Amino acid sequence: MNEVFNVGETILLDGEPLSLVTRTGGERWIEKGVKHSYRYDQVRDPLDGQIKYRCLYEKDGTDVPFVLVNSPDSGDGRVVLFDRKPDAQPLGL
Repeated sequence: MNEVFNVGETILLDGEPLSLVTRTGGERWIEKGVKHSYRYDQVRDPLDGQIKYRCLYEKDGTDVPFVLVNSPDSGDGRVVLFDRKPDAQPLGL
């Protein structure tokens, strides 16, 4: 399985430096006791032009936030976008 956990590279997305993490990667943080927080920001969906929410994680000890993406093994690898701001963390906590 090639599940993206933390690609270890910084990418530019919408002009901001971000790292990538999948739900499985975030769940591994939880299993290992890695301290992290999350927040949502608004972005324009490039497919339909609508304003949507994306989830950004900040892991203690890192300077660059992580953006939640679909697994390239089981999805399209794109940033996960939500129509409405979810009430709970996307990792199910």
